[in-house]
Amino acid sequence: MNLNKDMISKIIGESKRFCSPYDTPESYYFICDDEEKTDSQLINLYYDKLKYAVSNADKLIEGAFDNEFYNFYGVNRNIVKSPDEMCSELYFDSFVLDIKDNSIGTCLSNSRFMFGHFIEVWWDSEWKMISQLID
Repeated sequence: MNLNKDMISKIIGESKRFCSPYDTPESYYFICDDEEKTDSQLINLYYDKLKYAVSNADKLIEGAFDNEFYNFYGVNRNIVKSPDEMCSELYFDSFVLDIKDNSIGTCLSNSRFMFGHFIEVWWDSEWKMISQLID
């Protein structure tokens, strides 16, 4: 089931910490088995999780960021000059809800200085970070 891009855009508003829902490839979606259905309750849960992420984007990104990510070979340090600057310019390049356990996944990125690379982050249903890695 597709999520309503207009609703996602409304939730994101003017936040510079999220990519446009109209960008391709699709960045806002559910992870579910083929036989699973995404009903209106799950769609509303998705929107609620997204609202929380928008309201707490800086805190979530800062909590997921490791200063060592700045030393990753895919970071152009001629463009971004410090770990703090890198962290402050990251944005949610995707937002995914796994309906098996209501965990939330995202790729944090900024193509200006991490072209083709991202930081993958997973939080549990209570927003406790499960994992983060740079690729």
